[in-house]
Amino acid sequence: MPVLSDLAIDSNAINDGAWASIDEVPGLSIKTRGYTDAFLDAQNRRLEKAMRAASVSQAALIPNAVRRQLNARLLADFLLIDVKGLFHDAEQTQPVTVNEFKALLQDPKYARLVNICWEAAGAITRDGASQAEEAEGNSVAPSSGG
Repeated sequence: MPVLSDLAIDSNAINDGAWASIDEVPGLSIKTRGYTDAFLDAQNRRLEKAMRAASVSQAALIPNAVRRQLNARLLADFLLIDVKGLFHDAEQTQPVTVNEFKALLQDPKYARLVNICWEAAGAITRDGASQAEEAEGNSVAPSSGG
């Protein structure tokens, strides 16, 4: 039987961010916030603005390229805090900075990075810092979903 505490969220991790590892890319860790009120409010405002600009009545009708850019900017502006374990070179002497990482999110060529960021933010929202950090320590990523 579940207990009430099993259903509680880690609001500190959601608001302040926590590190999450991603199974798909061993060694990559992303420090991200969860889905904060500020993020969700900005998402709603930006979707509304994009709908007006596209002259559509539903968010699902916004062109995909517009939606992809909107989502990349939301990640960069509200969720992504830091990144480690990603390099420009095979010798791992030139780490990708968080600002470079944020810029890559705008490039359709790096759509996998966007998906990884959503997975990390979802893990923090769902699992909080303790489980995400535990997963990082065990090289096992939190499950995706949410």
